[in-house]
Amino acid sequence: MPITSVIVEIKDGSSEKVLAHLARMPQVSVYGMKDSQIVTVIEDSAPAAVDAVVLQISGLEEVIGVYPVYVGGHE
Repeated sequence: MPITSVIVEIKDGSSEKVLAHLARMPQVSVYGMKDSQIVTVIEDSAPAAVDAVVLQISGLEEVIGVYPVYVGGHE
């Protein structure tokens, strides 16, 4: 199963809205936040599915960027 850790950089003042959106995504776990950066882990059944989640997050109006920290997998 693919697993990817990403930092989601957001616009100032938008943390509540972005965190609420991430909470509705079953593939996403939030591990912390500092300033305008949210640390998340994305797990899904296939690499293309993880890519789709990253694209969905990066498409949010409040998101400046989504930056990978770790890409790997586990069984």
